[in-house]
Amino acid sequence: MSFRKLLLAGAALATSAAAISAPANASIIDRPHFKVLGVVIVWGANDADGSTPIATDFVIGDAADTDLIAADGRTVVTGSLTATPDAAAIAATGFAALDLNSTEIGDGDGDLDLNDTFAAFDVTGATIGGAPLTYDSSFYVASNTAFGINAELQSSTVAGDFTLADVGYALSSTQTGTDGALTFGGNANDVGATGAFTAPANLGAFAPGQNQVFSATERTASSAGNIVSQSVRFDAEYTLGPVAGYDLSQGAGSVEAQLAYTVFVP
Repeated sequence: MSFRKLLLAGAALATSAAAISAPANASIIDRPHFKVLGVVIVWGANDADGSTPIATDFVIGDAADTDLIAADGRTVVTGSLTATPDAAAIAATGFAALDLNSTEIGDGDGDLDLNDTFAAFDVTGATIGGAPLTYDSSFYVASNTAFGINAELQSSTVAGDFTLADVGYALSSTQTGTDGALTFGGNANDVGATGAFTAPANLGAFAPGQNQVFSATERTASSAGNIVSQSVRFDAEYTLGPVAGYDLSQGAGSVEAQLAYTVFVP
């Protein structure tokens, strides 16, 4: 065998050895996956005992908008962390303040009752009323997604000269502020400015069942923070009487209503 043939045979042998020792062809598959549902947290007061601040709704954006907290919530008096009174307290003390020429009659406790006294006055040009009789309440919402709010007039009692249509209704929002010892909204979007309020003008205009009163187009949380700092306050105002305030021509009576708010993920 010539030298050239030996070289060719060696090359063939090397090629064959390389083919035998080639690594096996294999794959490792990795499929990372993350999913975060829409979450809306509603807080205010605990309806059972009036304690505040308590989160009573933790809604996840599944097909049923499931609320993971069974307890019911209650609104707070706007600008405070004081729970609004329950029905028993309202029935026991439910007298509204009245004004005489824009000065509150009585001792300034917000009620016109037998504890109040005032001096004799000149009736010339004197007017009872002068300021709307209002009831202001609030609750707070924190979310990682856009959301809506429904309101349902669950029950009402009217007596005397008043009807539900005599009670004006308005819903608004406050992006940031300090209520009690808590400062809210420092890491929140102004969802009230970008969203839409669609509430009826008075309680008599509420349709049976759910009435959508607000629709957000963005989440409340704008930057990293906690639930309070990522929350926006929603403020309901109920007004007895026209814009100029209650007048004797409206008569006497009482109006009591219960509204339930439901926050949901569209």
